[in-house]
Amino acid sequence: MFKLLRYLKKYWFIALLAPTFMVGEVAMDMLLTSYMEKMVDYGIQTMNMDNVVKYGLIMLGIVAIGVLAGILSGVFTNIAAFKFSNDLRKDLYSKIMKLSLNQTDDFRTASIITRVTNDVTQIQSMVSMSLRMLIRAVSFFILGIVFTLSISIRFGTVLLIVLPIEVLLIALFIKVIFPVFKKIQAKLDKLNTVVHENVDGARVVKAFSKEPFETNRFVKANEDYTNENFFIAKMSAFAMPVISLIIYVAQIVIYYIGGTSLISAARDYIEPTLMVGQITQANTYIMMVCMHMIMLGVMLSVFARGFASASRINEILDAPLELSDGNEDKDTLTEHGTIEFKNVSFKYPGAANNALTDVSFRINQGDTVAIVGSTGCGKTTLVDLIPRFSDATEGEVLVDGRNVKDFKKTELRETVSICLQKSELFEGSIKENISYGRCDASDEEINKAASVAQVTEFLPTKEKGIDDSVGEKGSELSGGQKQRVSIARALLMNSEILIFDDSTSALDLVTESKLHDALKREYPNTTLLIVAQRIATAKHADKIIVLDDGMVSGFDTHDNLMKNNAIYQDIYNSQLKKEEVID
Repeated sequence: MFKLLRYLKKYWFIALLAPTFMVGEVAMDMLLTSYMEKMVDYGIQTMNMDNVVKYGLIMLGIVAIGVLAGILSGVFTNIAAFKFSNDLRKDLYSKIMKLSLNQTDDFRTASIITRVTNDVTQIQSMVSMSLRMLIRAVSFFILGIVFTLSISIRFGTVLLIVLPIEVLLIALFIKVIFPVFKKIQAKLDKLNTVVHENVDGARVVKAFSKEPFETNRFVKANEDYTNENFFIAKMSAFAMPVISLIIYVAQIVIYYIGGTSLISAARDYIEPTLMVGQITQANTYIMMVCMHMIMLGVMLSVFARGFASASRINEILDAPLELSDGNEDKDTLTEHGTIEFKNVSFKYPGAANNALTDVSFRINQGDTVAIVGSTGCGKTTLVDLIPRFSDATEGEVLVDGRNVKDFKKTELRETVSICLQKSELFEGSIKENISYGRCDASDEEINKAASVAQVTEFLPTKEKGIDDSVGEKGSELSGGQKQRVSIARALLMNSEILIFDDSTSALDLVTESKLHDALKREYPNTTLLIVAQRIATAKHADKIIVLDDGMVSGFDTHDNLMKNNAIYQDIYNSQLKKEEVID
């Protein structure tokens, strides 16, 4: 937690003003109580209305100063706390964007969302409470004891008895609830995961009529989260009344000590050592001390939750970056548009076996190369290594003759554009989604990419054409339309290397054929790497890589593979016998 306080450092002056004005407000409250005692003893009891008016006016002035100090304290507290959380949230999000895909998967999407939102809010609340309420509680606690002892040492005896009991009860309370807060955040992660999965996969849930099952899953996660919070509420419901009872007992003892003193003085016809106003004043001070001791206990529970949230945030902030930038200068490169794998192997963290083993091949500029193989053979894993979504476990992946680890990631991904297996679109227009990677692209460039990707074929069906909305996550488009927009987005980057990771699977063969013809015509020097499930997509490539269980079984033309590669022959025979007529 203390590491995160560095985000408060540049707002130190504002953060200092907040508690300073809070101390001023507390001082005014203490002074107000002192003048209240004077009003009682030297105004009401002596029936001197002039003193009542005088002390009343003074008290109004003190209240005005205290209110102003309180307002300023609140303003500066909120400024410091919100700026703190704003900077923390931005750095946290920036770090998340730099994590590898494997690291993001490890943290899980719903958990990341919880950490960026709820956990940061918890820490913000803790900072806000520290600058304002903690200072208030400590100030009242210290000044209350001092002022109480200044009235009578006997009243100090009451505090000596009451405070240790309160401290013990609060310590037990914190000890019990402290571990629960980390569980609460974990339960909230689970709850958000269920919601995220069901909203994202709503069509699947409805298709299989699993609404009751998913509702029960949500209810279970919600009940687990609620029960943990309910446990905290039950502990608070038990602890607070017990502590309040101790305060009431302390008040009774104060009145008893003060009353006994007054009665004894009246019986002996002597000047009392304690006045009625002083007894009331002492009672107020003890109430302040005890109540703010309770407030300290409540704040400690907030701090416990804040510390739990801080540890979760630090897990991300302290996570080492798996993919660091290199220092390669692109201007010194002598090759362009080439890809080479040299004895590359890759294993996912925690996996027993390699996803890729000893993969080697070279692709020259302008070549169109397809990758085929059975499901799970490593096709997507292979192409993910090129733009450095992950790093090879062994061997080297070269782009333009240089190891991809030597590039700055941004420059590498300008050189290599990838159209992913799942078409991810963002809320906005078709045009905005196409220009996502190049916001400065001209209308002419956008229209060219849209034309090559066959986006222009369906634009007449849209009310606003290219400016029509795609909806949330592309909900207003069909699967094939989303794929074409994604392809246009990749094309607009004008990269040396273009990767299609099974990104034409929703296109019919005629549309796909038009796409490839346009690519050859408009981007003749672009190296194209296609992950294909259909042989009809792969057969016209210059060469085809055949993957089998993470290893290269063949790398040759369609005709040669049909003669020499049994795995490719099996794939061809299982698919294209029925499609040759259409082709």
